[in-house]
Amino acid sequence: MRGLTVRDRQSGLGAPLIVVGKQLEARRFPRRFPATLFLRVTGDTHPWSAGRLTASLELFSSYESGTVEVAGQTVPLEGDLTAPLAWGLNDSQIWKLGAQQFFSAEERIKCDIYFTQPYEPGRVPVVFVHGTFSSPVWWAEMWNTLHADPALRERCQFWNFGYNSGNPISHSAASLRAALLHKVEQLDPEGKDPALRRMVVIGHSQGGLLAKLTVTDTGDALWKLASSRDLDELDVTPEVRAARRGNFFFTRLPCVERVVFISTPHRGSYFATSLVRKLARMFMTLPETAVNAPVDLLQVRQQLDFPKEVRHAVPSSLDGMSTKNPWLLALADLPPAPGVTAHSIVAIKGEDEPPKGSDGVVKYVSAHVPYVDSECVVRSGHSCQDKPTTIEEVRRILIEHVKPGSAPAPGTEAPR
Repeated sequence: MRGLTVRDRQSGLGAPLIVVGKQLEARRFPRRFPATLFLRVTGDTHPWSAGRLTASLELFSSYESGTVEVAGQTVPLEGDLTAPLAWGLNDSQIWKLGAQQFFSAEERIKCDIYFTQPYEPGRVPVVFVHGTFSSPVWWAEMWNTLHADPALRERCQFWNFGYNSGNPISHSAASLRAALLHKVEQLDPEGKDPALRRMVVIGHSQGGLLAKLTVTDTGDALWKLASSRDLDELDVTPEVRAARRGNFFFTRLPCVERVVFISTPHRGSYFATSLVRKLARMFMTLPETAVNAPVDLLQVRQQLDFPKEVRHAVPSSLDGMSTKNPWLLALADLPPAPGVTAHSIVAIKGEDEPPKGSDGVVKYVSAHVPYVDSECVVRSGHSCQDKPTTIEEVRRILIEHVKPGSAPAPGTEAPR
């Protein structure tokens, strides 16, 4: 075992295995699960000596079974939840996925929510959202460490949102929102699992911006940057009006109760200079879903006063994270909706103290926002998801979230 700090395993009877699912779709990675193979023997040494001993093999999912009944006794099963993760991370293609998706219009994996374990009612979903030029595998150290905590293992389930990080921020945020709502409806159409409506969304870098757009009521603050006229007054088709509404008007999702921002460029990244954005655009191809909708802006271009960054072309995520983007700066000033708890983890390289310092990509003054319940500064570069200080702060936040009595009092939940 290498590459992961914590070995999440349990001693007991049986042989731990890695179960590999079928690869059902092109360009999809096979799913991997931890399991235990148990040999159950009936009888004693007499039938064994006579050559009549019978035995059966039983296969247990490590997610569902931690014990087995033997001769009237409950004994632990051998289990290893880290081994399947480590084995999967040995696939070099997984580590290339973030860069491939950033530059390509083709989705190597579908933009969607992916589970690290089967859904189980009663456990609060913790949703990880990766940043730019990245993919869900960069959360592996954090998933593995948090899942090894007995309290969190019993109360939480860990999900990932995978997306093309080169797409416009509002486009990716809309995809995240739609994916979360779809999962809630798909898994619990009758609304019997309150844990599904206590989600924690944790975003790194650009992912933090997407997380914020799941819990913020923007009203018309973002729209006023583009037009002094009401959206309904514009002479456009209903389809174009709906597309504009999706890019400028956001409301809190009722299923998300807490967010964590990690190295998030609320006021932009000084790394996203005009030169970097131009160079990146030379190699990027945005998907049709991101390109076709803004093409309809021809109907409204003369009616709106778009910012310079998005006036003449479809903006990439790097354009959206420009320190001069008024849409982003306006969003930074908007706090999460009432009923939402927010936290920040800010990385600083070297010995600088706030408000000075940066993580090499995002300055402290960009990552700092005044409306969070807590802010933790870690000594690290931008990619700090695997650092012990970051993981321990996330652990603290999650334990606070799921501790007994932490659920909202009746009547204070977000509306369904």
